[in-house]
Amino acid sequence: MASGPQTFVTMVVFSPEKFQGNPLALVSVHGNALSQKRKAQIAREFRYSETVFLHDAPGPGQPRLLEIFSETGEELPFAGHPVSPTAREPIFSYLERMHYGGPTDRDTQKQSAVLLTKAGRIPIFFNPYRQVAACVVPFNCHIHSHRVPIEKIITTQPHIQIVPTIDKEKDKTFPLVSIVKGMTFALVDLTDNAEIFGALQAGKSPEVDLDAEWSPSFVGCMYYKVLAKSEQPGEPTIHNIQARMISHGIEDPGSGSACCALACYLALNSANPSLEPRELAEERTDQGSADAELTKRTQDLKLGETKTERKVFGIQQGAEMGRLCTIAVEVDVKTDAQGKASITNVVLSGRANLHLRGEILGF
Repeated sequence: MASGPQTFVTMVVFSPEKFQGNPLALVSVHGNALSQKRKAQIAREFRYSETVFLHDAPGPGQPRLLEIFSETGEELPFAGHPVSPTAREPIFSYLERMHYGGPTDRDTQKQSAVLLTKAGRIPIFFNPYRQVAACVVPFNCHIHSHRVPIEKIITTQPHIQIVPTIDKEKDKTFPLVSIVKGMTFALVDLTDNAEIFGALQAGKSPEVDLDAEWSPSFVGCMYYKVLAKSEQPGEPTIHNIQARMISHGIEDPGSGSACCALACYLALNSANPSLEPRELAEERTDQGSADAELTKRTQDLKLGETKTERKVFGIQQGAEMGRLCTIAVEVDVKTDAQGKASITNVVLSGRANLHLRGEILGF
């Protein structure tokens, strides 16, 4: 990333293996050499799910601007897939290293820096011993008031109507979750329907009803299956999930923002008494039952104090495409004395490796 021509690297994200994971292009930008239109053209030329543009720091110790473009040339406020690998060691040496000192403070061997995105400032980390890159995800997690009925899912996947187990999904609805404003996902739980999960194909996003203040937004469809947990003495329980993210006619092999939206929803789902298992609860008709459950949870907490629990999710994505991604999401959930749960911290991590290096000529 030396001064001079606009240089770039390509890398594989969420996998240590070349030709696996989710490809990404990272372009260095010096001054105002590239217009937004030109960046969109370059992203369409690479045709990766995202291409990012890393700007020079405006001054010593200041964060660098990172802009994210989709393969269609659309600028995105945030995407986890292109942010976390920016902390990869060869690239990290070009960033101003800054102390974060956040909730976890990560590992003692960590290297840290801060990026500036449309979604806000993002601390990033790289652990050279574990070869793991991570970022603290900017979040404003919102569960929309309207759910997505199975009929709208079927319009994007019409072929699943002939799958024998389709009747198991009859009358189901699914939550619609934004991880930040502008990045929204329908979360379709197919844990009990592996046949439908395996039959999915690249297709368009469903038409959804967004809450007014959260529109417009990118909308994707995150299909998932909950797998067996991984439990080892002295280690946090890992909630394993297999997922597929489909939107705008393509399937994404590894979507960090979708994984974060899913992890946040599931973390709240397990912590908040107003949520039913694996489904967003409607208003309870049995108020006495709701009051009894809330009272029990309140008794488990000391009056006036809060409890914070870390949920760790291990998500595999892209296996059906032959580009396996392994994505880790850590979600800190705070439960107050009244039993109300809220998210306080989200960390996305995974491994990555460099693939190609070159220059963009003629600019």
